[in-house]
Amino acid sequence: MAKGDRQVNRKKCLVIAPIGEEGSKTRIRSDQILTHVLRSVLTKFGFDAIRADEIAEPGIISTQILERIVNDPLVIADLSEKNPNVYYELAVRHATRKPIIQLIQKGELLPFDVAGTRTIAFDHKDLDGVDDVKKQLARFIENAENASLDGHDSPISLALDLQSLRESSDPQKASLADV
Repeated sequence: MAKGDRQVNRKKCLVIAPIGEEGSKTRIRSDQILTHVLRSVLTKFGFDAIRADEIAEPGIISTQILERIVNDPLVIADLSEKNPNVYYELAVRHATRKPIIQLIQKGELLPFDVAGTRTIAFDHKDLDGVDDVKKQLARFIENAENASLDGHDSPISLALDLQSLRESSDPQKASLADV
C-alpha cells in the first residue's frame, strides 16, 4: 500500500525502527523491511503500518510518536543497530501492557533487559529468511490479537506486578513476591 493510500478504518500499527538519513544504509534497510516484510503481512491482518518519518500531520513529532506508541493496538520494534530512540520508545510501549513485536537483524545481540522477550531475528537480504520472517510475523500478530485482555507481559509490567505484590496488605500475596 502506498503512503497516500491509507484507509481510515484500518487498525494502526506504529513501526519503531532505526531510520537514518535519506539514502543511508540504515534508511535503505528500514525501508526494505517496512515495504517488503512488515506491510505485506500487516495488511493481511487489517493494519495500516506507519513509521515516525511518515507521519504527515502538523505538530510536535515526539508527542505524535508517543501518542501512537501508547494508543496503537500494535507496535513493531526493529531493535537492530541498538538505536537509543528505538529502545526509549520500546520502554514506553512496555509500560502500556499492549502488544509489541520485536525484530532484530540476525547476528546482533539483544541487551539483557529485553533478551528474555521473544524476538524475530532475520537477515533482510536472505530471500528464504524473509519468507520465514513473514510467517513468524503472521503468527506473532495472530497471537497478539488473540491474547488475553489482561495485558501483555513486559519487563516493566512484570516489575510493577512484583512491586504490587510486595506492597500488598494480603500476607499471601506479599509472600508470593518472595517466591
